[in-house]
Amino acid sequence: MKPRVLLLGGSHGEPSHTSALLRAAERCVALRGATTCRWNIAMRPLPPVHPGRPRHELGADERALVAAAQAADAIVIASPLYHNSYSGAVKDALDQLSARELEGKPAGLLSNSGGFPSTQALDHLRAVVRALLGLAIPRQVVTVDDDYTLAGDRYVLASEAIEARLVGLADELVWLARRVRPPGGEGVDGKPRARRELVTASERRS
Repeated sequence: MKPRVLLLGGSHGEPSHTSALLRAAERCVALRGATTCRWNIAMRPLPPVHPGRPRHELGADERALVAAAQAADAIVIASPLYHNSYSGAVKDALDQLSARELEGKPAGLLSNSGGFPSTQALDHLRAVVRALLGLAIPRQVVTVDDDYTLAGDRYVLASEAIEARLVGLADELVWLARRVRPPGGEGVDGKPRARRELVTASERRS
């Protein structure tokens, strides 16, 4: 089984440390045999959810994110630390999803906390993953601004210690994804989960 991993997050900052962290995580996951779909909220922000709005009335990006989450066997969520929690932009993206898309799927959590390390954003994201019936894995990664270097117009991860932690997170996430998401498993409604392909790069740009 080649697991499919959705990597969701980033920030509206440019350049963005959190987006660099998400790219580094994608490389680690792909090197472990997973198919990846990276959704950078700086490039594709999601609007706030309108309660009661039928899913057939969702916009193209909203539908695409739901489809990508449904197709994925695991998810990685990355957020900067904002006001001792995760960002509103990440919240808007996660609010588009439900247990129908994430039930039983492993989730890896990442955060950049600025000048000093803090797990507060990830502590709160664990509660969100639990509410969506996902399985937040024990290993998590927190970075600070000094873990990056500026290369041209964007940041890149420069810390070997953080890279090693990302490798451990990717190992754990892919290992679990191969074991807890059998094809044809039932969803929250008791019906077989649809096995849809991840959104392609060309579709993400449309």
